[in-house]
Amino acid sequence: MTSEKAAAATNNWAPGAQKIDATSIAAPFREEIRSQIQKLKEEGIEAPLLVGLLANSDPAAKKYAEWTGRACKADGIRYELREIDDAIDVENALRDANDDPRVHGIIVYYPIFGQVESFSGESQDDYLRDTVSHKCDVEGLCHEYRSNLYRNKRYVDYPTNSKKCVLPCTALSVVKILESCPSCYDKSKPIGRHMEGQTVTIINRSEIVGRPLAAMLANDGADVYSVDIDSIYLFRGGRLYACDGETPESCVRKSSVVVTGVPTKAYRLPSEWIQPNTTVVNVASFKNVNEDEILQIENVTYIPMVGKVTVAMLERNLMRLFYNFHHPERELEERRKRESDAALQSPWYGNALQVYTAIAATAILALSLAKRK
Repeated sequence: MTSEKAAAATNNWAPGAQKIDATSIAAPFREEIRSQIQKLKEEGIEAPLLVGLLANSDPAAKKYAEWTGRACKADGIRYELREIDDAIDVENALRDANDDPRVHGIIVYYPIFGQVESFSGESQDDYLRDTVSHKCDVEGLCHEYRSNLYRNKRYVDYPTNSKKCVLPCTALSVVKILESCPSCYDKSKPIGRHMEGQTVTIINRSEIVGRPLAAMLANDGADVYSVDIDSIYLFRGGRLYACDGETPESCVRKSSVVVTGVPTKAYRLPSEWIQPNTTVVNVASFKNVNEDEILQIENVTYIPMVGKVTVAMLERNLMRLFYNFHHPERELEERRKRESDAALQSPWYGNALQVYTAIAATAILALSLAKRK
């Protein structure tokens, strides 16, 4: 008997109902990362350095920073948390990290300013996300990676296609969780159709989780209802459709996967909306569902937290960035390419004096030939 089935029998859950600990899903990814770090050490290469920038007192952000530090230490990754007293100094700290060749990855623990209007745009936090260099953005939230995600562009170096894009780590953690759950992903189908025939409801449309997750699942073939406080949209086949006739209840009732990410303690998804055989993932730092009630629904799969998988995806993104941009062999390759490109673009002459000398020599030769005639 599996641990999930044993728990179901002990807790008198409905037949087939199971609660999954995300730690078990994170484990193989972290083991792979440890192997990569060990290989680097054997080659005499120092482990990548991840820098975290913390400038708020939000409990969830602090907990995330602690988890990140513990996980990096356990897996052999170097981690440096830089706490900033005044939020106004975050941009300078971020640019310093961008320009530091020792730094291979950067994570900013949001929210810092929230949606407060700023000199640099509608939201200072959004501005900061776009300030992180794509070579160091372990969260996959800067403009380049977001743009590639929404266009379903999977590489940063088209047409060579040797450097895969980094995906937003929290949204990616949900994808990896769903891949491990029964009946969510069908890997026998071609890429882009693994979730074909599935209907998903995501109750959150933030730029950090809800919107990128909706795009990722739609890129994998699902119909995704994106529910926010005042609107519902359908993500399907790279397009966005308004859903005037739908309600949160109608969306949830027709969904085989429900993801909740409402960042408030007061919110609860009505359990009666959830149908048998549904997979429910709670992304919020608060429980958005009544756990006891939904585990009384037949064949429900419930994942109460995603944090451990999110940290594993953060480390995975760091390793991808390291191999894409920072590995000594990659840096040497890039330097040679720059030198080759510069040589191709350089004119045949070195400077203006060489041009003058060549013209003068040509004129003298022409006069000499003319005199001989």
